[in-house]
Amino acid sequence: MAENNKSGSYKKLVSNTLIFALGSFSSKVLVLFLVPIYTNYLTTEQLGQTDLVVQIANWLIPIFSLTVYEAMIRFGLDKAVDNKKVFTIGNLIVFSGLAVLCVLMPIVKLTGVLDSYVGEYTLLLTIYVCTASLRWVYSSFVRSLEMVRLFAFDGLLATFMTLLWTAVLIIGCKMDVKGYILAIILSDLCSFLFLTFAARLWRYIGFKHIDRELLNAILRYSIPMIPAQVLWLLTNTCDSFMSASYLGKSSTGILSAAYKIPNIVSSIYLMFGQAWNMSAITENDSEDRSEFYKNVFDANQTLMYCLAGGCLIFVRLITRLWIGADFQDAKLYSPILIYSMIFICFTTFLGSVYVATKKTKKTMYTSLLAGVINIGINIIFLKRFGLYATAVSTVCGYGVVFIVRAIDAKKLVGFRFNKFIFFGSNIILVLMVLANYIPGIGLRYTALFGLYALLLLINYKAIKGMLSRIIGAVMGRLGRKPAK
Repeated sequence: MAENNKSGSYKKLVSNTLIFALGSFSSKVLVLFLVPIYTNYLTTEQLGQTDLVVQIANWLIPIFSLTVYEAMIRFGLDKAVDNKKVFTIGNLIVFSGLAVLCVLMPIVKLTGVLDSYVGEYTLLLTIYVCTASLRWVYSSFVRSLEMVRLFAFDGLLATFMTLLWTAVLIIGCKMDVKGYILAIILSDLCSFLFLTFAARLWRYIGFKHIDRELLNAILRYSIPMIPAQVLWLLTNTCDSFMSASYLGKSSTGILSAAYKIPNIVSSIYLMFGQAWNMSAITENDSEDRSEFYKNVFDANQTLMYCLAGGCLIFVRLITRLWIGADFQDAKLYSPILIYSMIFICFTTFLGSVYVATKKTKKTMYTSLLAGVINIGINIIFLKRFGLYATAVSTVCGYGVVFIVRAIDAKKLVGFRFNKFIFFGSNIILVLMVLANYIPGIGLRYTALFGLYALLLLINYKAIKGMLSRIIGAVMGRLGRKPAK
């Protein structure tokens, strides 16, 4: 029976990952069309301005939503808790927070505190935070209901709407920065309305009897996540703000373009990460959770190494074909940022341990550590080494946090991982990053392909096992048995 439960856990994880992957892959294909629009119809300064507005919005979302969208998943997946009570409390918290936002933002506008970063876009920023917060809460609740197909389709729909509105507003109406922000707002609004009607979410709202005990439990869980997420976002975005301050907004536009290829790695991880987060919660009380975590992480690290290595081979070619002419310097920083995504994904993976065990304060402390390291390196080296410092600071910040979270995870759930694959693969990836700066094209690609072959060799057994599980899950969904 235990063996069947264990097998079922892996099958459910792989099955959910495949569903998320189908929805995400389609949406990421659509995103490919957005990058040429951004880098051909916006100047480096305009793209830098949009990046700053979006980053500020991402800071405000966890503050004024009280990160209740995280609680939607954790408590929504708990079979002992009434989903209707969870969603009702989620709505109560998020709408209260957004009401406070709408009161405060006009006051902030009068003080001029954000003028140098936001300028004339304060109203759009406020609307952006409102629509994004509602979408996050509603999509998280849909995922907690295990409506994974609906959740995946919504991701595709939201991306398509972003592409549509971007084309209409930036290309058609020549709205540059306003068009960029407004396209995202309209996309989030469409997603919010679609989820509401497709899942008939009004059925889960009832304000007559608020469960105060559950409200307190959700607040105790969510509130420590606010500084954690703000600090995490600060680590992710301080590069943009510090480069704008030290080097000008044009450098922020280059940095934003440099992240486009690395974001492919994080986007593919997200397909798995969404399914993993659900499994980490549902498997938290299982007897073999330590072995389950180890096997899943080993498969995850192999996937990330292979994906990052492939991007490192073709990063210069993709930049030349995909990124606008004014942003070609992005190829100088993308290789380091691609490598940083390895540790970003690993720390996100281990963050699920804190979520599953309800140790959300640990998330805050480790996020603070990442921010201190990142900002410290930028302050010391940014003026001297330019955007190279921002890329290296990201690697260092997340690398240290991974070590800390791995130690915590070992204490909390007995977490282990394959150290030979970890250290061997990371050494090869560092060499591939350095190989991207070899002047000669022939020598550069010879080194890159040779190192990638060695990377695949080190991960051969893990790749074979991962493919076997994926094929088994696919055959299972089709009602067939895989060949022995």
